[in-house]
This record gives sequence, structure tokens and C-alpha cells, in this order.
Amino acid sequence: MKSLTITLVALTLFNTNLFAEDSDINPDTARAYEGYLVTFMWPEGQSSEQIRYKNVLTTENLLRLTPDEEDKADLIDDTHASPFTEIEEKLGRHVTVLSNQKWTLIFKYPGDTISKSFHSKQEKDGYPELTGDIAIKLGRYLESDIHYQHYLFDSFTQPNNPARIDAATERQQSSLFFSQRPSEPEEQVELKAFDPALVLTLNLLNKTASKKVNYLDHPTIGTLLYFEPIELEDAMAKIALQSMTPETGTSLNYDELQSTNELTKP
Repeated sequence: MKSLTITLVALTLFNTNLFAEDSDINPDTARAYEGYLVTFMWPEGQSSEQIRYKNVLTTENLLRLTPDEEDKADLIDDTHASPFTEIEEKLGRHVTVLSNQKWTLIFKYPGDTISKSFHSKQEKDGYPELTGDIAIKLGRYLESDIHYQHYLFDSFTQPNNPARIDAATERQQSSLFFSQRPSEPEEQVELKAFDPALVLTLNLLNKTASKKVNYLDHPTIGTLLYFEPIELEDAMAKIALQSMTPETGTSLNYDELQSTNELTKP
């Protein structure tokens, strides 16, 4: 009966290509969960432990949000309500909540791994204050490998192209000797806004049973992690609806749904 229900859900909600990829889900081995993660930052001075940030040498490969993505981050989606909602409200009085994530996870078999990426709502000049990646493996326990990068920002006054300021300085020095020469129009120098200047890289490993709130401690970045088992057919329906209806302003297409690793083998 359970297999028939899953098949009916797939036939009703999944398009042809997606159902073809989904047809090898075995309800006897597959497991589904709702995963919740809250990341927050402790106030300064709460710990005597010294935390060392490293210099950001280049911003070339860092995540930078487009204006549309920045607007979406501010939207409130009721579908992302979680057991941590009340906890987040209480935490927010004392700490800075950086990210509150909810995922529907389908593991096709023991040992299957699902990977997710996320970032904080807080940003400067399009750069998120926090970026994160999590890999969740289904074993005897749910094994999580979380990778954070937390950035501190600085306002740079030098232009994007240092050669331009050198040329401007050279013209300024020349004018001291050739004051009678007509001055050329000064070139407009484009200044940088806030850029990531320092970064803290943090890796957290955790094993947990479902329906158990885990706190992953760190002097600067705190993490709450929770997994709730759900029925497989419910999980399939939720993922299918996410691919068909807008989620924070945009729809997931088939390729994006595949990239979540929830319905495909690694």
C-alpha cells in the first residue's frame, strides 16, 4: 500500500523526466526527514578564547548576491516555519541570528549523502556575512559535516584599479613644477564599498539521532541542528511542490531540483 501511495504521489506531482529519475526510490530503504539548522553569532566579549581570523587575499571566488537575491533574502516564507522558530525569537534577544534553514531530505539508501549550501541574510555590498555548506549522511546516526566561513568587513578607500590613483598622483606632482600649464579635467575615481577583509573558517562534525536538538558549540559561531523523520510520500510531495510553485520569488526547475541530490544518486 505504501509503494502504491508513493507511486500515485509521483505520478500526480512529478513531471515525466523527474518521475523517471525518481522511479528507483525503494520505500523499504529510503528515509525522509525535515532538517533544521539555526546559526547565530555570540556577542563580543562572551568568551576569553582568542579567535583568529585570516586575511582575505582575494574576493574573486567569493559568493556575491545580485540585487534580486538580496531582496529574496528579506522575504518571509511561512513554509520555513520550524521547531526553532520560538527558540530563534528568544535567541534574537541576546545573539545575532545569521541563518535559519529548513530542508526536506530524502535519503535513498543507508550511506546516501545530501549536500546543501546557504548564507546569512546579513550582507555588505552584496557579500554575505556568513556562507555555509553542510553534508548530511544517513548511517546508524545522521552524520553532519558543516563548513562555515564568517567574514569581517572593511571599507577600502583605494580605487578598484591602483594604476589610476598612481596616474592621478603623478599628475598632481607634475603640477607643482608646471603650474602655468592648463590643468586637465580630473578623472573620476571609483571607490570600493565594503569588502570582506578577514575570514574565520570553521568545520563542525556531528552525529545525532533524529528528534534530538543538538547544540554545536564555538566561542564565536553557535549552531542548533535538528532532524524530524517524516513519511516518504510527504517528503516527495513537498519537493515536487517546491519545483512547481514559487519559493522566495523563484521556481526551482528540474535541473536545480536534481542538483539538490535529493532525488538522484551521488
